[in-house]
Amino acid sequence: MVVVEARHYRTGETLAVELEPPFYRRIEPVRRERGSLPWIAPGLVDLQVNGLGGVDLNGSPIGRDEWKRLCRSLLAHGCTHFLATVITRPEDSYRELLPALQEHWAEEPINCLGFHLEGPFLRPEEGYAGVHNPKWILPADPAWLAWAQKACGGGCRMMTVAPEASERGLDLVRAAVDSGIRVAIGHSGAMGNRLAQAIEAGASLWTHLGNGLPHLLPKWENPLVHALGSDLPYASVIPDGIHLPPHALRAVARSLGDRLILITDAIAAAGMRPGSYRLGDRKIDVDEAGRAVDAASGRLAGSTLTPFAAVFRAAALLGRPWGECWEAFSVRPAHWLSLRHGLEEGAEASFCLLADEPEPRLLATFLRGERRLGSEDPK
Repeated sequence: MVVVEARHYRTGETLAVELEPPFYRRIEPVRRERGSLPWIAPGLVDLQVNGLGGVDLNGSPIGRDEWKRLCRSLLAHGCTHFLATVITRPEDSYRELLPALQEHWAEEPINCLGFHLEGPFLRPEEGYAGVHNPKWILPADPAWLAWAQKACGGGCRMMTVAPEASERGLDLVRAAVDSGIRVAIGHSGAMGNRLAQAIEAGASLWTHLGNGLPHLLPKWENPLVHALGSDLPYASVIPDGIHLPPHALRAVARSLGDRLILITDAIAAAGMRPGSYRLGDRKIDVDEAGRAVDAASGRLAGSTLTPFAAVFRAAALLGRPWGECWEAFSVRPAHWLSLRHGLEEGAEASFCLLADEPEPRLLATFLRGERRLGSEDPK
């Protein structure tokens, strides 16, 4: 039996956390000097990982070793749960990629919850498509989604769509929700009645809000303002200060409040040095500041954020306690996925131990009650 003593990431209360893998057996407050104890926080949950640590999920199918390296790299950055994200690609190529990824996931899920299909049912016009190739964007097709879910072994947990972009957009949203897939709106111009109809049909998040939009839009009649003022339960943002400049990030985060979810939208260059990388068929150039752009178009192409660093980057940019940002990158996305994930007796014991002084430092990552990273004694 393992007992971890640490400070609660939100309250600062000292806790004795007794593990009975894969669950927390008992969590109770204890009297201890707080100064030398680490913080304990639920593991980070990233809804959008296109790659990381040199591994790209969107090119040719990766091998088993690359899959394990990706999962373990995410654990090394405090991420105990993630969705492997597949962006828009040639229609025929899904038939090779999805079963290959499903096979890795089925045999060794490690910390992967399943898959996020970002596309191919997006808005193809300039500005909305972003780095997604408009030639490969398709009109909404519920039958295709049924095939894709089968190819994923039932593992598609999330889909990003533009519900207004084609005639059957709302039918697609309903079909996805009926099959247990969480639906996000993104790369979309949905506003007004169409946005309200999509929410009524089951859409419950906006993917990387503020991105996947044209630079020039009407002052009030634009998807960003409509999304912020809607009944959409959540919206995700990329807190790197690049996808949304700091002042815009603050404005969006303050407007969203408890509806804010943080993601990385990480690509293979995340956690790597500046240089050239791949995102599917695209060559991506990364500069010293970590800005990743498509070499051909100059458009932003995912981020180089890693999950642990993203929390503290968000806290610095927003001027908020890091515990608030951690919540937006752990418990909140887990709740959206209907995953019980918190420091609660009986819940899955997937958590991080960390220090925040003199600089943020991840000390250990536990996955389902077992230490997967870190050698320092947490007691």
